Amino acid sequence: MSTVKILSILEVAFREQEEDLTKRLMTKQDGAELKAELSTKIADSKAEVIKWMFLFWIGQMATTAALIKLLQ
Repeated sequence: MSTVKILSILEVAFREQEEDLTKRLMTKQDGAELKAELSTKIADSKAEVIKWMFLFWIGQMATTAALIKLLQ
């Protein structure tokens, strides 16, 4: 094989490798979108936790009140 042919094959292989790596890299815009998505999910999760905590507290108060009334 000639040197030119080998260099041409290597150049094609390196370009393909570079394109593959470029597709897998995260851009700043991708990072910003991911950050916004995670912030939204965290906010939703916080709201769910607060809702369930409130319901738990109400259940605990009702149980405590029922036990106090039962023991009187």
